[in-house]
Amino acid sequence: MRKNKHGFLLVVIILFVFCSLNLPQPLTPMAYNSAPASGKVSKDFSADKAYEHILHLSEKIGPRPAGSPNETKAAQYLYYMLEQYGWKVREQPFSKIVGNANPLKPEHKIQVINSQNIIAELPGASPETILLGAHYDSADVSTPGAIDNASGVGVLLEIARILGQEKHQKSYQIVFFGAEENGLVGSQYFTAQSDLSAIQWMLNLDMVGTPLEIDIAGKTSAPPELVDKVVTLARQEQIPFHISRDFAVMTREGSQGGASDFSPFLDQSIPALGLGIAGRAEGYYHRPEDRIERVTLQSLDTVGKFIPKLIESVEVTGSGQKTWDSYYLPFQLGSFVVIIPTLGLRILFILTIFFTVFSVSRSFRDQEPFIQGNLKEYVLIGVGIPGAAFLASFLSGAGEALWQLLKGRVYLWQAYPGVFLTLRVILVLCALLIFLKLLRSLPQPKGGKLYWLIGVLTLTLLTIILGLYRIDLAFPFLFWLLCFNLFLYYPSIILLFIGPYFIYKTHWELLNSQQWPSFYETIHLYPVLFIVLYGLLFIPVLLGALYILEKGKRPWEQMLKRLLIPALLVGVGCVLGTGLIPNYSRANPQPITVQKVWTESERVILRVSSTDTLPKSLLKELDSQETKIGEDKKVLELPIPSEKAPLQANVSVTDTGERLLNFKMAMKYGRDPYLVRIKLESKKPFKIQEMVDFVPIAKLPKKIALEGKERDGSYALLLERTPPHQGTIQWKIAAEGIVKCSIEVVFADQTPRYSINLPHISPDYKEVYQDVFEF
Repeated sequence: MRKNKHGFLLVVIILFVFCSLNLPQPLTPMAYNSAPASGKVSKDFSADKAYEHILHLSEKIGPRPAGSPNETKAAQYLYYMLEQYGWKVREQPFSKIVGNANPLKPEHKIQVINSQNIIAELPGASPETILLGAHYDSADVSTPGAIDNASGVGVLLEIARILGQEKHQKSYQIVFFGAEENGLVGSQYFTAQSDLSAIQWMLNLDMVGTPLEIDIAGKTSAPPELVDKVVTLARQEQIPFHISRDFAVMTREGSQGGASDFSPFLDQSIPALGLGIAGRAEGYYHRPEDRIERVTLQSLDTVGKFIPKLIESVEVTGSGQKTWDSYYLPFQLGSFVVIIPTLGLRILFILTIFFTVFSVSRSFRDQEPFIQGNLKEYVLIGVGIPGAAFLASFLSGAGEALWQLLKGRVYLWQAYPGVFLTLRVILVLCALLIFLKLLRSLPQPKGGKLYWLIGVLTLTLLTIILGLYRIDLAFPFLFWLLCFNLFLYYPSIILLFIGPYFIYKTHWELLNSQQWPSFYETIHLYPVLFIVLYGLLFIPVLLGALYILEKGKRPWEQMLKRLLIPALLVGVGCVLGTGLIPNYSRANPQPITVQKVWTESERVILRVSSTDTLPKSLLKELDSQETKIGEDKKVLELPIPSEKAPLQANVSVTDTGERLLNFKMAMKYGRDPYLVRIKLESKKPFKIQEMVDFVPIAKLPKKIALEGKERDGSYALLLERTPPHQGTIQWKIAAEGIVKCSIEVVFADQTPRYSINLPHISPDYKEVYQDVFEF
């Protein structure tokens, strides 16, 4: 039996290694060669010239949100520079209606996004085209966007200059996308409206810097052969890099379906990937601190010289839509990347399931019975294991919950998220050790083989469900299942910790990505859901540990006794130590919004607000002035001398009968606003029947309706529009009850009345006009 067992395991290991190789896949009609493309690209990239473009966009033009006059100025600048470099240039204006598709934010929100793409073409001897892209808008009306993404635009403009110096066999196309920050709107419009049949592959630049992020995540993934070619070149050039993968469901299934403007090309079956900065962005991301000082000439030079070499070395056969293996898994080992193709994952999946069936059947053939004890023992352990798992999950956030309450904070992790994640892991380990000792003190079945059987069946069910949904998503649990099977032959504590390794790795990838803040905030928003989810994951860990304690050859029972007191002390220390960690730092300051607000009563106030509690240093600085702190401690309101409002508004509402109301609002702007927001609320259902100017109903997608969405016993609809804005807003609305209409118009504040200059604080200045009507 032992020889058969070892032989079977050897076959599994050999097949796993074989499947781990990046084997050629039948792709149609695409191939990647290492030979340079005909028509070499010049290497005289100038980081200084790229820097000048970045300086002009981020400092001279400034913030460039979608539809704003500054975005138009940036588009004109790009148009002019590309023409100077010998490219054929055209604009692609668009107006797109976008609905909120994020299930975690159930607010019924409809946005009208206006912008334009700048498209430049450099015809070659062949129509086959390499497309290069970057978005030129910035995130907000107060965000200069030097790194995100004037850096990508600056590098791409310099690439355009050197490409325009000579003739090429290939054709080239450069697209500067608008409205990327609104959900990849510009690139989605381009891929939907343009002829992509000549495009061989697409490369996108977003947030240029080093170490290099090779971004391959979207609703689908970049071709593995293309990824391999980029990785190989980066290793040859000795550029440190990180492979970004759709390691969490939220990336693929999110509302915009990808990380940047290369994703819509993947959706259209065009090979594409992106280059950016690896790691989680610091506090300047989407903030006023994203200024030219963040840009380094060295990073521009490194990436700028890498791109021409990449263009030369990647040769794609054929153009237009292609098919490839999109559910592969890349594993990065230093500067080397091993790719397991989908075929390998499927073979591994089938082998592991067969191995599980073999192990379960073997366990039934053993003479040791599964049930050895009375009903009371099974009830106690059956309740105790899930209870311990869910309680350990609950206690993992005990430190943060305690100090959130004592400090009056909403979140604690912003400055040092890695430290908080480490404390959570340590606290979980301590809790599991303590609960294991408590479980071992309960009357329980002898032998422990039932622990293994329940654990392996649980993981098998979860693996099969995930495998049917998405084979690559099932891999972390597939690996865990394989390790759990091995418990039957080698009950080792090492296998217990190695089993969930890829689940740890997923969280590490999340921590070092731009998705971490939204993921962590979601945990705080739905704590019960995540307590249950993580509690379910801890159940197999406890089952495996109990089995090892029964079957292991080492004296784990004595070690568990010795670790009980240290685990208790370390756990308490983690809870208390959480309060010593600073919430904000210079690299990750507290975002604070400072708004000059004109209200419906025509008075002017200065509203200082934050998602977190306002710092005491700020309150102390304002103590000499008359202040008003509302019920919400996160908002501070100060009366200031009256100023002329940036707009004048007149509203008229007429009832046409049968609760069909005509609403008309005439606005005279003193200067151009950025965002106009209208929120409608009612206790009864309502629907907008006619609206042309603000949200054109004729252009509404079928899945979007201009009607109130029920939530918590009331109906609400939020409408937003970027420039250009018209002077009149009118619609017809059918309503069964009183409708509350809140109007908010947002302007950039070029000359803030009150300037905040405190450490660890990031102020964001705006001017806002607000009015409320009921009809």
